Amino acid sequence: MGRIRLGWTELASAVVSELRSIDSCRDLERLVDSITREMDFRFYALAHHADLKNSADTLVNLKAYPEAIFERLVNQHLFRRDPVVRACLYTGGAFLWSDLQAYVDLDGRDRAVLDLGLREGLNEGITVPYTRLGDHMGSCTFAGTAHPDQAHRYLGTAQMIGIFAFQAALRLTSGGGFRLANHPRLHPRPRDCVVLAGRGYSNKEIARALDLTPRTVDGYLTEARRLFGAHDRTELVVSAVLAGEVGLAEIARRQPE
Repeated sequence: MGRIRLGWTELASAVVSELRSIDSCRDLERLVDSITREMDFRFYALAHHADLKNSADTLVNLKAYPEAIFERLVNQHLFRRDPVVRACLYTGGAFLWSDLQAYVDLDGRDRAVLDLGLREGLNEGITVPYTRLGDHMGSCTFAGTAHPDQAHRYLGTAQMIGIFAFQAALRLTSGGGFRLANHPRLHPRPRDCVVLAGRGYSNKEIARALDLTPRTVDGYLTEARRLFGAHDRTELVVSAVLAGEVGLAEIARRQPE
């Protein structure tokens, strides 16, 4: 698709129609690149929030993105810590990066990540979360613009196009059929431990709540971290949520005093 000269309603309709019939990843990349430029952004990424380095053949991973950011998210395996990825858990649809603080608490590491992005040209972005039951969460992102103050104008267009673009990428990646993500499945008792860890319970408190020994709880959580490749409790809980193993509503309840 060449440079598009349509109103935004007609633009979205035309792009969605083409996305529904597109039949190759190469054509999908060309189309998403075209719409990215039409919305005055430089970069895009369609990707699952998962280990793209070791499982790239089974996951969505289409992008035109700064190499330094790709290195951090994928090769250094830091995608779970990324503030944009975390914000996808809490938003109901497309969001501006400049609104991140409304969805997640940004600490020093997050601000360093955002500063790195700024140096690479990612001064503003729109991310559209994508969820499918039993699958890893994913997203469609458009980022880097010469007019960040105008980015909000494209939220609706990005929402519609982002969802259909991710669906097209899923169809092309999985051969057209629904396929559960290839990730570890937590057994019921370890899953209970992860849920309570997500609520802030200590191992002793989890043991007391589930009528287990602290040693058993420690074993369950250690095995769960191994299965998800998580380095600590925070990464474990985020990984379980991203993989669809644990719902946010389950960990939202506060720990009793």
